Amino acid sequence: MGSLSKCGNSRSGTPDNFPIRANEEVVAQQEQERHENEILKQQNEELRLQNLAMKEFLKNPHKSIFEHKICIENARLKEKIRAMTIQYNQSYGLNETRMGIDMAIQTKSYLKLAPYAMDELFKLGALNDPLWNKSTHGQGETLDFKLYEWAFPPCLGPKPHGFVSEASRAKGVIPMATSDFVEALFNADRWRDMFGGMIGRCTTKVISNGARGSRNGALLLMKAEIQVISSFMPVRVLNFIRYVNKHAEGLWVVVDYSVDFGTDRRLTRRCPSGCILQSMPNGFTKVTWIEHTEYDEQLIHENYRGLIRSGVGFGAQRWVSALLGQCKCIAPNLFESTTRCLRSLAQRMRRMFCATVCLTGWERWNLVANVPGRPRIMARMYNDFQGVSGVVMSATHSVWIAANHRHLFEMMLIKDLRSVWDVLCHTIATRDMYSFPLSQDEANFNCVSILDSNTLQAGVYQPLMVLQEASSDTTGSLIVYAIVDTPTVALVMQGGDSSRVGLLPIGFSIVPYHGESGESGSMVTVGFHRLLRNQVISNITVENINTLNRLVAETVRGLKMLVDPLNEEGM
Repeated sequence: MGSLSKCGNSRSGTPDNFPIRANEEVVAQQEQERHENEILKQQNEELRLQNLAMKEFLKNPHKSIFEHKICIENARLKEKIRAMTIQYNQSYGLNETRMGIDMAIQTKSYLKLAPYAMDELFKLGALNDPLWNKSTHGQGETLDFKLYEWAFPPCLGPKPHGFVSEASRAKGVIPMATSDFVEALFNADRWRDMFGGMIGRCTTKVISNGARGSRNGALLLMKAEIQVISSFMPVRVLNFIRYVNKHAEGLWVVVDYSVDFGTDRRLTRRCPSGCILQSMPNGFTKVTWIEHTEYDEQLIHENYRGLIRSGVGFGAQRWVSALLGQCKCIAPNLFESTTRCLRSLAQRMRRMFCATVCLTGWERWNLVANVPGRPRIMARMYNDFQGVSGVVMSATHSVWIAANHRHLFEMMLIKDLRSVWDVLCHTIATRDMYSFPLSQDEANFNCVSILDSNTLQAGVYQPLMVLQEASSDTTGSLIVYAIVDTPTVALVMQGGDSSRVGLLPIGFSIVPYHGESGESGSMVTVGFHRLLRNQVISNITVENINTLNRLVAETVRGLKMLVDPLNEEGM
């Protein structure tokens, strides 16, 4: 080849790198042909299924085209499962020698369900009416369970006795490349941050990283706590497999399904759920999210059962709304150090508030008081990097308020009305010191801000600053804030490391209320932190408890007066 290259160069003036360039062109052409063949194969398969469904329909017109198509799809699934299992074992080396017999058996048991779960999720994403119906509560769709149970064999076996089902679907477009989003779903920390406030503790065990430098075929064993921010609501504990499959060029499916469910009724069983991701020409990703769970409704507080049944509490629309809110605020501010620092501090503040309310953080809290109709009082030891130590007490309480969650959220953000409900930061200046939106919609109130504030200390109003995050979507609203000092604000404005800043957040989680008899309104969860310097838990007094009870009661009274000025009722 070397002599031929030189001969060609001397006689015709062909460049020395001609063979390399020629090979590159051949490879590119082959890659293009493979891509076109893949598209043709998919189109032919769709046409074949439609023709078969039409033939079957003509034989038995009493069944719908949809029903015939389901039958044909299920008939070819066995062969697909067998082929995928063989390919997976060959590609990812699942053998007893490398992994150990126990691990290999366990992994193969997880793998056995993966293609079934992936196939079900993909069908649920592709099929529309009559399988999916428009939700009567906000956006998204809900599943027709009678049709679903006829069309789909139970992937995880029969539903546990006494459990109820909930399934929903929602769609959205996010400003993120599909490959980046797949990576985020594969990383526990990024996944938790991507859906701010929804996920508590999360652990993962990698079974396979995928094949040939991609996440195609990746398999994760995960345990996670999914939460509605209320002390009345138990978190959803999920043990599940996450399986990543590149279905076609630019089309990925990420499916989750429960494993090791056992007999613990506190666990929620996750039927095939997850997302179908389609790359778009502008670098964005079209997301179709499906959430399908089975759970023991008796564990849910009666004031929240309607919210969970509707799919608003844990359903697909909440996942998509959280994802859109996070992605839209990241994209335009990625390279601005001040904004990035402020956003990071606000995320940590929100995470602390949610973890305290739901008891999903890594801190060890001690129960101090939990009287029905009163706030739940907890305490833990506290030490920060500035040398401050003592006891942090928390108080959380949930209450019904006769106002739409969005209306109450917007009323709370009117600065002239803040003194009605805010018992600590009595007045907020009309001008924000620093603020950036969490949405590109100018009519949206979602933002992170540093506000001027006055607080009453020893009978004298002292100027302080407040870090606040406010966010709202169709599934609920959240306002979290904390008092910060001047050095902290200076650090944030310089884009410094704020990970060691001590925070004691105060917050409000507001979700729609769906009553058994059609009542509306909101369920509002109030949460406080209070520091007792140089104290220990054993020294907590009745007065300390009463102080927190009073703060919560005055705040709830203020919220009720905000929506109804004639209302002076407390908790």
